[in-house]
Amino acid sequence: MEIRRFVVGPLLTNCYLLLDGEVAALVDPGGLSPELELALERAKLRYLLLTHGHFDHADAVESLRARTGAALLYHPEERATFWSLGRTPPPLDGELSEGDRVRLGGEELTVWHLPGHSPGSVAFLWERGKTVLVGDVLFAGSVGRTDLPGGSWELLQRSLRRLLSLGDDWRILPGHGPETHLARERTHNPYLKELEHGAA
Repeated sequence: MEIRRFVVGPLLTNCYLLLDGEVAALVDPGGLSPELELALERAKLRYLLLTHGHFDHADAVESLRARTGAALLYHPEERATFWSLGRTPPPLDGELSEGDRVRLGGEELTVWHLPGHSPGSVAFLWERGKTVLVGDVLFAGSVGRTDLPGGSWELLQRSLRRLLSLGDDWRILPGHGPETHLARERTHNPYLKELEHGAA
């Protein structure tokens, strides 16, 4: 599976286009860019997938769904996130929950529910490629904020510990900033180092 990153919107959100042949899924379309628009013209967009419902990850979903007919999937607890920020939740075409598998051509994504940044935050694991799209749960050198409505540091700690259960060779694709690997974060990320040593 090919994964292409596009940086979109005012908060420089990472939007990921997942391609297996011509069949595609788009993760966290918080905006559009000319480069993304061109890539979408060449793909058959089947899914719009949200790691969570903050505007910088979701602002383009309704226009893209209307234009492409792609199914919009996110965790139902994210309805509360949309409402808390003064936005009407976009209608779901399907709910995501822990352990779900999203098939894309010959590939498959596994859904992990990782609350803390928001109640319904999820990650998408491409196990064959040892790659996980984590949204705003984990960044290179940092972790997601928990001071927005529905955030919880205790829940985020639990979610981060779960990510630490993956092998060091797993590639981390975050919602903002550069990609990283779990080995690097385990060694250099101060928040994960605290968790590993039981200080948090």
